[in-house]
Amino acid sequence: MRLCLLLALTAGMLHAAVIRGTVVEHQSGKVLARALVVVTPVQGTPGPAISVRTNSYGAFETPAIPAGAYLVSVARRSFAPALYGQKRWKAPGIPVVLEEAQSAFLNIRMPRFGSVTGIILDENDVGLPEHDVVIYRNTRPPQLVARVKTDDRGIYRIAGLEPGHYLIRTVGKQYEEGGYLPTFYKEVAAVEQAYQVDVEIDRETNDVNVRPHPGLLFTVAGQALVPVTSAQPALLTLISDTGPESISSDENGNFKFNPTAPGRYELYATAPGDRRGPVGAYMPLEVERDRTDIRIGLRTYPQVQFLFQDDKGQPIDPGTIQVLARRKDLSGDGKTETLKLSKGAVQLAPGRWDMALAPTPKYYAEAFRGPGAESMERGRADGWNELLLPGAQTAPYLVTFRLSSSPGQLHGTVTNAGHDAVPGAPVYLEAYDVDARKRLIDVREARTDTRGQYQFYGLAPGNYRILGTFEFQAPDSATMEAAGPRTVKIEEGRDTPLDLDLFAIR
Repeated sequence: MRLCLLLALTAGMLHAAVIRGTVVEHQSGKVLARALVVVTPVQGTPGPAISVRTNSYGAFETPAIPAGAYLVSVARRSFAPALYGQKRWKAPGIPVVLEEAQSAFLNIRMPRFGSVTGIILDENDVGLPEHDVVIYRNTRPPQLVARVKTDDRGIYRIAGLEPGHYLIRTVGKQYEEGGYLPTFYKEVAAVEQAYQVDVEIDRETNDVNVRPHPGLLFTVAGQALVPVTSAQPALLTLISDTGPESISSDENGNFKFNPTAPGRYELYATAPGDRRGPVGAYMPLEVERDRTDIRIGLRTYPQVQFLFQDDKGQPIDPGTIQVLARRKDLSGDGKTETLKLSKGAVQLAPGRWDMALAPTPKYYAEAFRGPGAESMERGRADGWNELLLPGAQTAPYLVTFRLSSSPGQLHGTVTNAGHDAVPGAPVYLEAYDVDARKRLIDVREARTDTRGQYQFYGLAPGNYRILGTFEFQAPDSATMEAAGPRTVKIEEGRDTPLDLDLFAIR
């Protein structure tokens, strides 16, 4: 019996496939040890994802895997992620297709991220030490990416940057001899006048020097009023478009931030609280003078009750809905998380939030209502919806999503120039306002299965643009436009068929 089992396992191994290869640094060609290689089966290929690490010679080999199509990605600290077959940075990977008992040998080159270096100088071209520098993506509004400090000579280096267009800005700083205001490269205060810095993969952009403008900074101080039951100092965070600064209050709740540049801020306060949960507070703040009289009262995090209704006003079981949330503040959007609802409710920290529903085949969000939502700029309910939680109140804050039980669907096959089905091809779907010529919600992505078929579900009625391609990853609206996407109108409750030609840059 044992011999039969061994023979069966040996026979199975003979028909299995293997992926081998090496990983090297892109510029030098040196082998990279300890790189993490992840092999993910395309839908329709049996088996789980497999991860292995390269050895000291930069080589890797997977265990025996079933025949099929696989995506191969590589990650290593300080390097940009690499995907096998990608044509350029930020392009999707191309699947490796294996027959039974077939092996493939891959050579994967890993580039480093881009970086920016420069010096922060005073009015006499002397470097300013310990001066904070921030970098933004050059969008409107600018998107904060990173914040670093200069060394003792005023030199800074910002690494780990994806290719793209950026803005560099100093942070307000008080020295013994005087203060400096936030200043963009090259020596301008307004973002509209800022000089763009272009970053490329595997390259360092040098001599991005900034001379911040001398100016008056202000004091931001006060008292955090923590409930007696907490009996712990509060954590105070002052946030502007240059990022956050956090300090702790003393035993009496008193706090004082470093000298602060004039402008708009948001002040957050948190403390552990008691059995009822943490305590917190939120306060928008304008700093145009010394603000030493701030009083911010911390209360138990507010309760948020979610109500899901169908288009006839009947309740829908919250256990069937996934709610996505992310914090919003002046420095940008936070990390997306899935809320863990208990009887449709959850405690959330005071402040601004974005809410969305994860796509589901059964419903799509057709209306949204929440605290403070009336004053926010409204998009489509099936995208992100902003709300404001000022602080604790007696009754829970009510957030309502009205859902339609007749979502649209879209499916089809992606084929290449030879009319063959393409497995593992990325397909991007963009809700699009034809008249305003703008994207309405975040682009959705699907991968074709081993038969080259894709599917999107839970779609709201309206106009969409769709593109199947290995050329781009998460393309923005302008990139979609340049690639000549197909336009399709989704109707409520209808499954629309649409086959796509794989887009390739010739």
